[in-house]
Amino acid sequence: MIEKQIAEYLSLQYEKRLLIFDTGDFCAAYDYTRLLKTQHYEVIQYIDIEAFRLLYEQEIKKADTKWAIIVSSDIYVPYDIRKRFFEIELSIRTLFPKLNEDIVRKYIKDIDLISFAYGELYSPCENKEKAERFIVETVFSKQNVTEYCTTIIDSLLPSGELSAIKSCEWIDIARKKALLEFYAAKANVSISTSFVDVAFEKFVFDGYQKLSGQTNSLAPAILPKVIDFIAHGKTALIVMDGMSLFDFEIISRHLDGIDFDFQCTYALIPTTTPISRQGLLSGKYPRQLENPFSLSKEEKGFLEAAANARYTRRQSLYTKGYEPPIGKFTKFAAIIINDVDDIVHGQKQGRRGMYNDITLMAQEGKLQALIKDLTVKGFTVYITSDHGNTPCIGVGAIRNVGVEVETKSKRMFVLKDFAEEKDYFADKVLTYPGYYLNKDYNYYVCEAGVSFDNKNDEVMTHGGISIDEVIVPFITIKAVD
Repeated sequence: MIEKQIAEYLSLQYEKRLLIFDTGDFCAAYDYTRLLKTQHYEVIQYIDIEAFRLLYEQEIKKADTKWAIIVSSDIYVPYDIRKRFFEIELSIRTLFPKLNEDIVRKYIKDIDLISFAYGELYSPCENKEKAERFIVETVFSKQNVTEYCTTIIDSLLPSGELSAIKSCEWIDIARKKALLEFYAAKANVSISTSFVDVAFEKFVFDGYQKLSGQTNSLAPAILPKVIDFIAHGKTALIVMDGMSLFDFEIISRHLDGIDFDFQCTYALIPTTTPISRQGLLSGKYPRQLENPFSLSKEEKGFLEAAANARYTRRQSLYTKGYEPPIGKFTKFAAIIINDVDDIVHGQKQGRRGMYNDITLMAQEGKLQALIKDLTVKGFTVYITSDHGNTPCIGVGAIRNVGVEVETKSKRMFVLKDFAEEKDYFADKVLTYPGYYLNKDYNYYVCEAGVSFDNKNDEVMTHGGISIDEVIVPFITIKAVD
């Protein structure tokens, strides 16, 4: 795989001083600086000759620590410095010399899968046709995907105590899991990652409640922090209702000409639209909402949040659909897109069906056109989701139980504090502690993989505490061609 390939190529096991020439911006394809840091290298970007000379003479020259210097332009590097480092060029061409570079760039999001199959390439595929055939027939083959998924699944969870896994580490796990499920759905192979949800439950009950106190410079830690994070200047927030990390893996491969930063955040639990999307758009936690079980006050909540961020009523827009009525005074817009959630609740073919339907949705190009139009109009564009979705098997419908919630989800229900718990669903649900919620109610979420849909129905849904429902994309659009 790519991390191992890079480690071997850079001789990380043997070299203490690296001078890496990355003039083709390989770091944008794969963030190898993280690998260097995990191997205890001090990583420096070589930008200014004189500044680096001073650093070299004062700190590096006589140090016994590891240093990795990255040169990303044609800037001059003095000979006396070069001869004291292991000098190497890092690029797609040097890592994959047998493959056509343009074709590798075309599938750059799949670079780890390509690396996994690269050892089976015995003859050069330097022209585009041969390289494309290798990608399609070998890299994305059932055999390669199955072997790749099996290898990665074994290392999804870190060794050691599960309770020690931090919220940021769960995000890395969620992204890897979503990528595996994307490949599995694309190749139509079956994999099992249910053990991740079992472990994630422990975090939900013992770590999730701490998110409101966490800060992150790259993305808001939890959805109610989004408004404060983005409310600066001319901003548009696209909310893809129900979009999971798996769904974004599909969508991202169709964002041609759109450069973006892919981070994640945490949805509100229970992961229903009224609770989580209202928290997102109002900047409030559910216990602060006028009615967390209904969307009737959602627009009002957003406009109040916009006002608190010093946008006037004329400058603020809450709307739905791909053709928002952006006015000349609009400076802060929340745009709701329901397509993914509609696909989720009509889905009868699980992940494979989601792969096919989200692919068709992405190929229509409506989201891409919206992003480009907003960017042309001067908006900084963000994309996120109120919750994800997960495959479930129905265990039987329940009716007339608990507080009514405006949701299609059948993964949760709410009881007033005096309501009687029913024995017939007791073994199907977990009692949720109600973090960030009104304590006058009792909250119940289904165990992983089940929902209160008709018995044995296979559905895609949300409302629970699985990692697919709780950790969602947070995307910053950086540039548009």
